Amino acid sequence: MSSSLTSAIAIIAGLLGAAFAAYGTVRAARPQTAALGFAWMTLTGGSYALLALAAAVSAPQSDGLRAAALQGGAVLLAAALGGLSLGAGGEAPGPGRPLARVALFVAWLSLLGLPPTAGFHARILVCRSLLQAGWSGTLVFALAVGAAGLVPAFSALSLGSPGSLRGGRAVLAVLLLAALLMVGVYPGLGLSVGDFVAGSH
Repeated sequence: MSSSLTSAIAIIAGLLGAAFAAYGTVRAARPQTAALGFAWMTLTGGSYALLALAAAVSAPQSDGLRAAALQGGAVLLAAALGGLSLGAGGEAPGPGRPLARVALFVAWLSLLGLPPTAGFHARILVCRSLLQAGWSGTLVFALAVGAAGLVPAFSALSLGSPGSLRGGRAVLAVLLLAALLMVGVYPGLGLSVGDFVAGSH
């Protein structure tokens, strides 16, 4: 593949990632339901993986592939946990559902790239890959979008009626919650998976 074609692919992927991140954050800022707000922020989280892939194409020596793998995994875990935690009808869990409330809160933290979750270390790695690719402008934009994501998070968490986590759903939620927090506390676990993915390419 020629260097010009590689650069073009990287630029297009980077532009798409930035556009999806901005659009998802804007749409999530005024959700009709907590589920819609969470869904839009999941799209935004996924767009960071696309940015990391673009950085990997532009600068193969960067941590782009590893960052994309870790970010993608963190988003999938958070999406699954959030989906379980949202109540029937797509509303956020209300009072009296402590496990659901904690699970949804941690899922939001991970999507926003905040500690102590897997999303925090994934976001750091994405930012580092953008720096390694020489995309400082894109990095500033990504950080700004991440900060703006706090608005829809507070908005969505204030919406909704009680959700319920019982039986198998509760067990699965606890496992997902533990995975997000364990990778957050011990980032080496997630980085090992990222290294495996990056090494296979």
